[in-house]
This record gives sequence, C-alpha cells and structure tokens, in this order.
Amino acid sequence: MPLDDEGLAAVYREHAPMLRRLVTRATGDPARAEDVVQEVILRMWRQAPEVRNVRAYLAQSTRNLLVDQHRARARRPHEQPVTDEGVPSRGGPPDVPWIDRVLDQILVEQALARLSPEHRAVVCALHYERASVAQAATALGIPEGTVKSRAYYALRHLRVALDELGVSR
Repeated sequence: MPLDDEGLAAVYREHAPMLRRLVTRATGDPARAEDVVQEVILRMWRQAPEVRNVRAYLAQSTRNLLVDQHRARARRPHEQPVTDEGVPSRGGPPDVPWIDRVLDQILVEQALARLSPEHRAVVCALHYERASVAQAATALGIPEGTVKSRAYYALRHLRVALDELGVSR
C-alpha cells in the first residue's frame, strides 16, 4: 500500500534537499539532480511498505539510479560537447566509484553532526587534520588522556550514528 499524499510530501520535504545535493555533487547538473530526486521519491512511493529506514533507502536508491544511468550511457553512443574552438570536450558520464565516495562523504558528515561538539573536535583533529594525540591536546587545550577518552567514545557514537543512517559494516 503506497504512502498517502501527505506522507509522500513529508518524505519529499525532509529528504529531497539532501538527495539533490548528493546528485548535484555527483553529476554537476542541477536539472538532472531534480529528475533523479523525483524518480527516487516515486520509487519510494511505490515501495513504501518494504522500506524500514527511509534515509538509507533513498540514498541507496539514488546511488543505484545514478549507476543505472551511467551504465545506460556507456552502452549507447553519446554526443560529445564541443568547445568554442570546435574541439570535442572530455565530458562524459560520472565515475561510479566517485559517486560512492560522495555518498560516503555525505553520510559521514551527517554522522559527525550527531556527535557532541567536544567529540567532533577530537575526531576532526585526529582523523581529518592527522594530528597526534599530543598535538590535538595542545590545539584543543585539554589533557592527552581526555583526547584519548573522547576519541574512544566519539568513535563508538559515530558507529551508532552510521548504523542509524543505514550504513552496514
């Protein structure tokens, strides 16, 4: 039994902006992003009873649709855009692993946003800035033991947040 109109509208309002950003990052084409978002929401509407985690379903469905489009373009000859000088440009379909990286980046950003500011600061210092424990302690103005403790608990909370977002191990 599909979602009713109000449920579908609520899903669109809540998740469409995230999906649009994902597809625009992957393709660089806002018009295509809107088409993909509409198709994904339509798929969601058709399969609503089978969906347990809406965000995970929408993200996976978006990835699958982009991969399908990429494969379809690869099988068919496509027109190459021409530069002002009349030379074919090197545009083409997106790289599928790159799409995966964009999706992973968005999921990690969402999971990091669920951490406390203290935990997020430690994770960013240690893993993104590649600081040592001593360097992170100095930069954050806290003892080294606190950095280690916060890192431990932050990674545990990050795992829970990723599980909630539908990321499997």
